[in-house]
Amino acid sequence: MKNIAVMYHYVKERDGWKGIFPLSPKDFEKQIDELGKTYEIISVDEIDTPRTKPWCVLTFDDGTKDQYTYAFEILKRKGIPAYFAVMSGPYTSGIIPVIHLVHTVLSFVSDAELWEHIRSNYDTTGVEEASARFYSYEPDQLRRFNKYMLNVRFTPEEATRVLEPLFSNIFPDKNKFIQEYYLSEQDIKQMHREGMTIGVHCYRHIPYNGNPQEFYDSEIKPCRNYLESLLGAAPKWYTPAFGGGTQFHLMKEELTPLLISNGFKGAFSTQPNKVPDNRGFWVDRIDCSTIQKTIMNNLNGWKI
Repeated sequence: MKNIAVMYHYVKERDGWKGIFPLSPKDFEKQIDELGKTYEIISVDEIDTPRTKPWCVLTFDDGTKDQYTYAFEILKRKGIPAYFAVMSGPYTSGIIPVIHLVHTVLSFVSDAELWEHIRSNYDTTGVEEASARFYSYEPDQLRRFNKYMLNVRFTPEEATRVLEPLFSNIFPDKNKFIQEYYLSEQDIKQMHREGMTIGVHCYRHIPYNGNPQEFYDSEIKPCRNYLESLLGAAPKWYTPAFGGGTQFHLMKEELTPLLISNGFKGAFSTQPNKVPDNRGFWVDRIDCSTIQKTIMNNLNGWKI
């Protein structure tokens, strides 16, 4: 049996957030208990240490507050390490990434209202067919339309122009939202002190843009510098927003030499594969939803 890395985002109850699909704390705890029966759950810094039992690393993207409130508390209680990739933009510049504007607006604005706003102001030609390809799992047609326009058709700047006024109506105090939604500096420091590995995620949470040096300087370096100022040492692991996006393969080719030359030990993808013992620089990950489905279906006595 080969090693695996598992990818997590939100660990919380849904509680009215209709635009996200979090893993509940109860299910998260059950997952790591089940994983521990088959794998040795190790720190990301230990993955190059030879061992006889297959290993598993737990990875978290985005650095949202629920990861501290629920996931970290469960991990700490069980003595299990994990890796958390953190964004710097919210606290250093007051930036709320488009992806979280999308999650918020889709949670608290009706799809009919949002679609009417988009349809009345932008060209939506071809959205029905294209959205069905991208979001076939979404049963609601207007939700598919909205997600396709916001996440695929619009540029980040266009999506921000659509979303920010709606977001401001829901959360008029932007600074309060940031404090409640993202890991604080104190949270990050405590997690680091108690054995969690902190890594670089991004500054603005945008996909790879095809210019490795510019992308490194604008998305990776500011986040790394921020975390180094908090932790006293530069993080050695990187997780790109959106797994790099549609240019993932180009990113691996162009960005890897730059990451290595700047002292990074490895990076995490969103490709759903197991990890060989002789791992490459990029470590693939299995989404926690796949783990959850496997546990619920109880296939072959729980096996991935």
